[in-house]
Amino acid sequence: MKILLTGANGFLGARILARMQAQPSVTLRGMSQDDMSRYIDEVQPDAIIHTAAISDIGTCEANPEASYHANVLLPVYLAKAAPNSKLVMLSTDQVYNGNPSPGPYREGDETIPSNLYARHKLEMEQRVLEISPGAVLLRATWMYDMPLYQGDNRGNFLMNIIKSVLAGQPTAWSREQYRGLTYVREAAESMTGALQLAGGVYNFGSENSMNMYDTAQFLLFAMGAKGHLLEAGVRGNLWMDCEKARVGGVAFLNTQEGLARCLADYGMGAPGK
Repeated sequence: MKILLTGANGFLGARILARMQAQPSVTLRGMSQDDMSRYIDEVQPDAIIHTAAISDIGTCEANPEASYHANVLLPVYLAKAAPNSKLVMLSTDQVYNGNPSPGPYREGDETIPSNLYARHKLEMEQRVLEISPGAVLLRATWMYDMPLYQGDNRGNFLMNIIKSVLAGQPTAWSREQYRGLTYVREAAESMTGALQLAGGVYNFGSENSMNMYDTAQFLLFAMGAKGHLLEAGVRGNLWMDCEKARVGGVAFLNTQEGLARCLADYGMGAPGK
C-alpha cells in the first residue's frame, strides 16, 4: 500500500514516519484545488494520512484566513483530489469544548466548539465526509512526548510538568476539567489500525477518568518528582469515550497507563513505580 503522509515534520507526523512506510508529502501550504489535484495525480497514493494543520488556538484566532485554508480547505481539496484513496484525517477533541454536560462524550453527542480552531475542524469533518463517506476523521486528544532532536517539540502536558519541576515553578490545573492525554508514540502506532476503520468520525486517544489536577499529581508521583501544583478555575471538559474506535480495533492505554509507559520508555519512572 502506498501511503502519503502530510505534516511529516510535525509532532505526530514525525512519529508516524518513523514507524510506517509512508511517503512524506510536499508542503501543502498555499495550494489550490488544481495544485492538489495535479499533485495527487502524480503521486497516486492508495491511502493518505493527513496530519498537517495549524493547531495552535491563538494562531488560528490571530489569522482566521490562514486557519481556514489549512484546517478546512486543504483537507477538502485532498478529499476531492483523491476519490479512490483511503483518507485518515486528524480532527480534535476541542469540538466538545462548549458542551455543558460533564462527559465522557461520544461521537453522536452535541458538538459545541468554543474556539475558531475547533469550529474549523468541525466544518472540515462535515465537508470531507460529504465528499468521501469512507474517510476516517479522528478527534484526537492532547498528545505528549519528550522532545525529538530537530523535531516539532511544542509544549505538551509532560514537558510542561517537567519544565515546572526543573524551574521550581508551580503549574495550575483544574479539578473541574477532565480530558484524555495520549502518548503520541501510541497514536502513531495506531495509524495502521486507523486505516482499517470504516468511514466516519471517531474519538481517538487515551481515556481519562481523572481530573487534570489529579492527573498532574499522578505524573509527579510516577516520576518521583517534587512539584508544586496550584488549582486553576478552568472548565470545559474534553473527556471522550473512545469505545467506537476500540470496537473497530483501535485501542489505547488509559492516560495513567500511557504516562507510565512513556516514563518507562525514557527511563524516567520513580524507583519501584
